[in-house]
Amino acid sequence: MHQKDLIYLQENSFKYLYWVLLLFYIVMYTTFGFEDGDMGTIFSISWSMYNGYFPYTDFTYIKPPFSPYFHSLFLYITEDYAYLINRGFYYIQVFLYSYFAAKLLCKIFKINSKNTVYFIAILGALISIHNYPPMPWNTVDGIFFSILGTYFLLHRKEKIWQIILGTFLISLGVLCKQSFFFFPVFLTAYLILLKNYKKATIFVISGLVTAILFIIILFLNDAWDAFYNQIFSFTPASSFINTAIKVYYLAFKFNYLLIIGLLSVFFLVKKYLPNHVTFLYAITSIAVLFLYFYLHKDSYHTVKNALMQSLLVISALYALYFAKKDKRYWFLLLLLSLSWCAAISNGFNTPIHFSTPIVFTFFIMSYDLKTFAFSKLVGSISVLCFVIVFYVGYQNVYMDSNRKELTYNMGAIYPQLSCIKSDKPTYEKYLELKKLSQNYTNYTILPSVTLGHYLTKTKNPIGVDWVFNHHLADQIQLYIDKLETKNVTVFLENFENNINNYEETSLLTVYVKNNWKLVEKRNYFRVYKKSQ
Repeated sequence: MHQKDLIYLQENSFKYLYWVLLLFYIVMYTTFGFEDGDMGTIFSISWSMYNGYFPYTDFTYIKPPFSPYFHSLFLYITEDYAYLINRGFYYIQVFLYSYFAAKLLCKIFKINSKNTVYFIAILGALISIHNYPPMPWNTVDGIFFSILGTYFLLHRKEKIWQIILGTFLISLGVLCKQSFFFFPVFLTAYLILLKNYKKATIFVISGLVTAILFIIILFLNDAWDAFYNQIFSFTPASSFINTAIKVYYLAFKFNYLLIIGLLSVFFLVKKYLPNHVTFLYAITSIAVLFLYFYLHKDSYHTVKNALMQSLLVISALYALYFAKKDKRYWFLLLLLSLSWCAAISNGFNTPIHFSTPIVFTFFIMSYDLKTFAFSKLVGSISVLCFVIVFYVGYQNVYMDSNRKELTYNMGAIYPQLSCIKSDKPTYEKYLELKKLSQNYTNYTILPSVTLGHYLTKTKNPIGVDWVFNHHLADQIQLYIDKLETKNVTVFLENFENNINNYEETSLLTVYVKNNWKLVEKRNYFRVYKKSQ
């Protein structure tokens, strides 16, 4: 190998590591785990849209519509492998938006090392993914399009087409989830703080034009009233206060001694030891906390234990303090605000989905950027820590058995699940579903086999595949009427004593059980028809 090649390889070593890790994650984690609810909820709506249903009028949908439309694109390429591709695409999305965020941050803070950009991107991606299940998800989509849009919007060239394209992409992010409604406001404020009034004006006008076009589409489909009522049916002010503000207060309230202790050690290390040691202390502390939770608690709830909420608050306070003197920190605050937007949720309310700005905050807290020199050793140790920790976390697969028990190939039942591995009960359940679907027509599955109609290649006669009360916008009677007027056969799961407490959270399911006629009972499903 020539000297030039060696130099190039050294200068780009973390670039290659970035792509190697992305491939590693796709191969190692895409195919493991399969549960009935979350892992199919977005894609099941994509299947309905692909089959001609329009959201809000043909079925209830309590979020903006772009995520399921976006993920339906893969169905036009291949129906049989669209779900598998979507699972792998999750990792691509997280790695990409982590890279673009890291590139923008390093550019604004004048960090010119390519290795540093890719290093920040790698750590941001690994923590954002943690041991999250690979699946289409509106929060991930919202971050993905928001970061792509921000990248084009703040590109060094002030071209109008880039500003408009950036605005359009950010608008797509807004149309993924209600919590992203805030981000364009923060971005406009950032542009005004920079006194870039021209760009702010084009951004606002382009965004308004996009919003008007979306509203026109809704009106043309007689969907405006339904859209407005449904997307705000599950987001009262109290919910916003709890998930956007209160969780951060509680994070400090119940963990302030640990937080103060860890920060005190951090600043002592920073004062007396080299910067590389300071950064390693910060990173390994976070990794050890993750590992502790993985070994002692249900890993799904790990990041709800105030870890990421606390880190976001610390990062925001640090950036806010320095923003008074240095405008670069306003951009860091902007990206931290996107992490905050992503965390507003009645379910998984954590900023972990977009961890790159938090990683970057601790990076600049540790180093003096004027004298900074990237250490490949420190970078390698940091990456290795999280690869190992999250490998441990991924042994506890989301809502499924431990990874070592996932030995059943679901593709043996349905080709759409080729390569996907689950446990014996899940395999037997879907084999039973396949046999039932061959004996009946015009059926739906309650309460939560979200991919049932995609797998059986049928249209759901009621449109909604996961019939939580709030997923129906509490329109229980409307869906009772749909079941009865369309004379739908119901495959009812054994829903009793489920972790989701369907006896209270899915009244439609309870109604069918209590009021319809049981015509067949098997191990995993009961078949009901309307009583005559």
